[in-house]
Amino acid sequence: MLNTTNQTQGRRIGLVEDDRMIRTYLAALLQSQAEVGSVTVWESAEDFVTNSERNELDLLLVDLELPGESGISLIQRMHQKQPELSCIVLTSSSDPRDVFAAMRAGASGYLVKNSSPDELLGSIRSVIHDGVSLSPVIAKLLVDEFLSMGGGARGARGGHNGQSSGVKSLTDREFEVLKLISKYGSAKETAAALGLSHETVRVHMKKVYQKLHVSSKEGALAVLAQSQSKGNVL
Repeated sequence: MLNTTNQTQGRRIGLVEDDRMIRTYLAALLQSQAEVGSVTVWESAEDFVTNSERNELDLLLVDLELPGESGISLIQRMHQKQPELSCIVLTSSSDPRDVFAAMRAGASGYLVKNSSPDELLGSIRSVIHDGVSLSPVIAKLLVDEFLSMGGGARGARGGHNGQSSGVKSLTDREFEVLKLISKYGSAKETAAALGLSHETVRVHMKKVYQKLHVSSKEGALAVLAQSQSKGNVL
């Protein structure tokens, strides 16, 4: 385990990655961001779960292919034990089976290591600000799959109007937050527009994900877009 700390206070990031070179590179990339206060790394899921520093994290990045316990198993374990901790997959796999397994396990996002440096850095910034993010290729895969299913799990159970009932289940504030996220693209700018704290907006978005049965900002926006296209939302 290695811990590096900035001089300024910021988000406390954890990284579980078994490849030493990749671990060093990603830790340096994360630490280069002004919003990051500390980066702590572990080589395996077993090392992570037995270390008390995991309780102090704001965000956890997890590789899927770990020695011993898998990344998906670790995410599922943390989703049960520390549901407030956002777990983001950071892996080389873009296999749809891995993507959906990670989302079902409770991952808040899915980043692909072999994205271009600019894409990866942009995704990492989104993770730091919003606690959720998807690599562009993964976002397209999930949105395409979501729309092909007619609006996801709720749509499949609720028939033609399932999508509408999903959006209508939101409170006025949750719907307002979602609409502004679609306009501004980030929780930080949405918080400023509403006069709320960044953390309050993130809490609202987590409730939106739960009610719409999605696991990401992109999935929630796909629900909103489809509802608007059908005239279900003003």
